[in-house]
Amino acid sequence: MMEELSARLNELEQTLLWQSEKLNTLEKTLEKLANPSLMYKRPTSEDYETVAQTLDYLHNNVEGIKGDLVKIAKLSSY
Repeated sequence: MMEELSARLNELEQTLLWQSEKLNTLEKTLEKLANPSLMYKRPTSEDYETVAQTLDYLHNNVEGIKGDLVKIAKLSSY
């Protein structure tokens, strides 16, 4: 009888340990989902960058194009 109880206790301890490990894994996964890290990889690049970096890059290029268009418009009006 004691051996059966001891075996059952051991089995329950193993189950509890497995459940605890699974819970820790789920908690880590939930933490990652709560604070996602959105990354973007340009087609010509091998590195990922944050969405903020991509938006800064695009903004700067648009501003540069706008400046170039103003210069061309001024030159063509002469």
